[in-house]
Order: sequence, then C-alpha cells, then structure tokens
Amino acid sequence: MPRKTLALPERFIFTTHYDVLYTDVNSANHLGAERLLSIAMEAQLRFIRQLGHSEAIVFEEAGLIMAHAETAYLAEADYGDRLKVELGVSEIENKSFQFVYRISKDASGVEVARVATTLLFFDYQQHRVVPVPAAFRAQVQA
Repeated sequence: MPRKTLALPERFIFTTHYDVLYTDVNSANHLGAERLLSIAMEAQLRFIRQLGHSEAIVFEEAGLIMAHAETAYLAEADYGDRLKVELGVSEIENKSFQFVYRISKDASGVEVARVATTLLFFDYQQHRVVPVPAAFRAQVQA
C-alpha cells in the first residue's frame, strides 16, 4: 500500500514551539502518534489567541468544532525535543476549512509529522453549523 501524505499549504501563517513532555512519550520511548493531534490543538489555540480571542468560542459568537482529522507520522521525536509547529489554512469553503500543520524538530529541521484538521463554525446557541465568518476569512487570507 502506498504511503499517504498530507499536502502542505502554499504558506504557513503561524509558527509556535512545543517541548515534548514526559507524558507525550510512549513505551517505545518516543513521541506517541496519538499525541500529535493534541500538539496541533495546542498550536490552534495559540493561533486563535494571537488573533485576539481568548477562548475557542470565537468569531462572531461561533465556535470551532472538528469534523475530521488526519495525521502522518514521519519521524521519531524524543522527550525534551523542541518542536516547531507551523500552521496554515487551506480549502476554505462556505462552512468549513482546514488547518494544516507541519511539525518538525527545531534543532535539525527533520519533519516529524503532518496533521490536517477540517473545522466547522458552530453556533452553540442555535446548535447548527454556520458559514465561515468574513472576519476570520480576512484574517487568515491576509
């Protein structure tokens, strides 16, 4: 079976760092694949905070919900490794978009993983998916 890869966006609009914690390491003594999504979600929240929002429920009274996630684990990372997490946006549709993350070792540049999450804006008052807010679209496409 051919290895599936996640396409990277044309550009990344946010970068942060993450230090691999003891709780991120599995019994094989390296970063567990199941931790990749948590690292991506941490980067997502940091990005949202950089946009000026203090919570995950943002953007004109709508919150973000995840509809789909994919990960591609490409190389090992160990306890204490400093990771660079880059975030980009792709496939902005009427009611959904993707955040795409490239996670690499900060010191060597070795790519550890790619993560893609499909997100929807959700009105928690009316319990329904709503269109991607124009303000968000403008912020990520600037």
